[in-house]
Amino acid sequence: MVKLKGSIRWIGLIVFSLIIMYYFYRNNRYNLLSLYVVIISFVPFFHSFEKKEMATRELVLIAVMTATAVVSKIIFFFTPSVNPLVSIVIISGIQFGPLFGFMVGALSPFVANMMFTQGPWTPFQMLTTGLIGVIAGSKWVKKSENNRFVISSLAVFSGILYSLLMDIWTVLSIDGIFTWTRYLTVLVPAIPFTITYMVSNAVFTNILIKPLSTKIRRVKQKYGLKN
Repeated sequence: MVKLKGSIRWIGLIVFSLIIMYYFYRNNRYNLLSLYVVIISFVPFFHSFEKKEMATRELVLIAVMTATAVVSKIIFFFTPSVNPLVSIVIISGIQFGPLFGFMVGALSPFVANMMFTQGPWTPFQMLTTGLIGVIAGSKWVKKSENNRFVISSLAVFSGILYSLLMDIWTVLSIDGIFTWTRYLTVLVPAIPFTITYMVSNAVFTNILIKPLSTKIRRVKQKYGLKN
């Protein structure tokens, strides 16, 4: 009965969130939409915090990993399609789990765009990279973290997923109407950029995963942190 009530609450929250997000989007309140996504991303954290499943130091680690992702994007500002942000989100998910991965993934584009430009694309970036963090934090990926083929495949898939979901915003940005014909028309010219995302994600993830994971494991061991 308790689990049923909990499920109903989460379903209600999701439905309410979709309505609010749609309202903000239709009324061009993109900053409020981005802020709402940030707030929603913290709901699971506070829920876990009440159960004492997460500690304050884990919140600090989320801030550190988010800052690392943001700085990495700033360093590569001259190549927008090539930066390690998604790779750091993937590593965060692998080392800390799906909740942590989602929060780093959702917060990183929001903070990074404060340095660049906020806009209607920001919520789509937040949800997309947040989803990538969730996938990276899955148990199956965690078990295969030392398998470079699996990690590379995940990085490549993340590039494809990012392009596919972001192109939904590209279609909606025209006049707010989505059609599959328009979507396919947008996807085809974007193939070179998608390939760039795929390759850069794979390269950065393979370069960063060993040194970053080693340092993260030391921190987790020192403070007794678990996924």
